[in-house]
Amino acid sequence: MFRGKPLLVTKFAKLLAWCKNGALIVTHRNADIDSVAAALALSYSLSSYSGNLFKVCSPQGVDSVSKRVLQALGFSVPNMRECAAEKVVFVDVSSVTQVENVEFSKCSFIDHHAVNTLIDVCETHVYDPESKATSALLAEVLMLSGYSIPRSYATLLLAGIMFDTKFLRILNSRLLKVVDWLLNSGADIEDVSRLLTQQEVPYAERVARLRSLSRMGVYSIGSDYLMTITCIGAYESSSLKYSIEAGSDIAIALTPRESEARVTIRASTRLVKELEAPIAAELAKYIGERLGGGGGGHEAAAGASVPINTIKDIERLLIEFFSARGYKIRVLERGRWIEECV
Repeated sequence: MFRGKPLLVTKFAKLLAWCKNGALIVTHRNADIDSVAAALALSYSLSSYSGNLFKVCSPQGVDSVSKRVLQALGFSVPNMRECAAEKVVFVDVSSVTQVENVEFSKCSFIDHHAVNTLIDVCETHVYDPESKATSALLAEVLMLSGYSIPRSYATLLLAGIMFDTKFLRILNSRLLKVVDWLLNSGADIEDVSRLLTQQEVPYAERVARLRSLSRMGVYSIGSDYLMTITCIGAYESSSLKYSIEAGSDIAIALTPRESEARVTIRASTRLVKELEAPIAAELAKYIGERLGGGGGGHEAAAGASVPINTIKDIERLLIEFFSARGYKIRVLERGRWIEECV
C-alpha cells in the first residue's frame, strides 16, 4: 500500500501506527475549512485503517464557512466542548497556543505552517511547510500511499485546498497532481466554488466588522506599507480580510479573554512577495515569545496568544520588529484599540 514519495509516505505510515489503538483528532480553535476538512478526512482514513472510531474535536467550534460547507456536504460539525485524551493528533496546528485547554499526554500532528513549534513537543508528525494547505498535504499522502476515498471526502478536501490557496491562485505542479487525484476521486469543484463564494453575512459578523473599523489604529511601515490594529471580540478573520482589501499590508486584531489575549495577523500578498519572508508567521512568533506566550502560522496568516496584561506592550514590539528589518513605524491614526482592549 505504501508507495510513492518515500519520506512523506514513511511519516504517514508512522502516524497511522502511532494512532492505531486510538487518538483524538484536534483542529485549531475556530477552525477554518482547511483544518476541518483535513481532520475529518484523517478520521475517515484512520478508521478505515484500524477499524476503530476516531473522533474530531474543534476547540471553540468552527468558523462560518466551515459550518456552511459541512452542512451542505452532509458532515456533522465537530464537537466544540473541551478536548481531552491521552493521545491527540493536532491537524493544521502550529503551536499549543492555538489549542489552549486541550488536555493530553502524547501528541502527533499533520501541518503545513511555515513555523511550527509542535516538533519539539510531539512524538511523530507529517509536516511539510512547502505544502499549500494541510488538506493538500493529507490528500497527497493518501494519494501516494494508494488510498481511495469517497466522493464526499474528496470534495471536502478540495474545499479545504481551494480555501487556503485562494481558489488555487497559489498553485504549483505538485498541488495540481493532488487536485487532479481528488477530481478523479469524484470531487465536485462546482459545489466547492458555490459554497466558498456565498456572500450572505450574518448580522453579528457585520456588527463585528464595523466595530473593528471604529476602533482601528493606522500606522505606516516605512514609506510604502500600511499596518492596521484593532480590538474585537469575535469574527477576527472576517474583519482582517476587509482590512487587507481596504489597503492594509499588515492587519492585526486583538481579542481579549479572561487571562490572555489572542493576536490574529494577516499580511497582504504584496508584502509577502516583496519581503520574501513568511512575515505573518515571524511576527506572530516574535510577539508570542517576547510576551511570554507563543505563536506561529503561515506567511500571510498567523496568530499568537499572550498574557492579557501585556497588550499595552504590543505596539512597542511592532516597532522593534520592523525596526530590526530597517523600517520606521509612524502613527497615522492612533484609534481606540488600546483603550478597548486594556
